[in-house]
Amino acid sequence: MNLVKLFSALWLAVSLALSHATGEEIPSLHLMTLDGEPASLDRWVGKGKWVLVMFWAVNCHVCDQNKPAINAFYDKHHAKDATVIGVSIDGVANVDSIRAKLKRSPLHFPNYVVNLGEMAGNYEIAALEPFRGTPTYWFFSPSGELKAVNPGPVRVVALEKYMARFGSR
Repeated sequence: MNLVKLFSALWLAVSLALSHATGEEIPSLHLMTLDGEPASLDRWVGKGKWVLVMFWAVNCHVCDQNKPAINAFYDKHHAKDATVIGVSIDGVANVDSIRAKLKRSPLHFPNYVVNLGEMAGNYEIAALEPFRGTPTYWFFSPSGELKAVNPGPVRVVALEKYMARFGSR
């Protein structure tokens, strides 16, 4: 195993081990659909499936590198035990850029947009740390508990091992 893979696996393991489990209501993010309709995470979170929220940006090259793996995770799990929600932090004013990016680099899962300034405070309350950039992932248990916060790329095998270890908790 090369050093980068080892570091990535170690980082996720530490993030998962030290993650904040709120046990409280789902974090409030003022999401919008790409058509301008309001949305919220409670549509998916706490509904009996694991939920991976991917915060991404149009100009994020690391996001682009991680997207095929996240698409594969979604394709493999969405019909049974997990789903993925994409959240672009590029802001409602940049919906055209977001749409163009999704056309060039499709994501298989639902995507929303948030204004970074509005979400940063709520992110810090939920994650107990400031938002560091993209990609960043939140991982919710089937019962709706925020189980992990992972700034940087995430490995699908680590997500699947975590799901297997903690099941439907």
